[in-house]
Amino acid sequence: MNRNNNHAEVGARLGVSRTVVFNLWASGDLASVTIGRRRFSTDRQIDEYLARLEHAVRPGPDAA
Repeated sequence: MNRNNNHAEVGARLGVSRTVVFNLWASGDLASVTIGRRRFSTDRQIDEYLARLEHAVRPGPDAA
């Protein structure tokens, strides 16, 4: 299920502080949705962020 995660849930899933979550949202590195005055990241947005991090760390077959 693709649920909305608040800053505390995002932080727990990523293992980072509230400040880091808000910085990721502000920079656009982690996508989010705003509902009313609250901001959330969906499960899919978190998974995509983690996949980008893994791809950046793990070089492809063309890496020298």
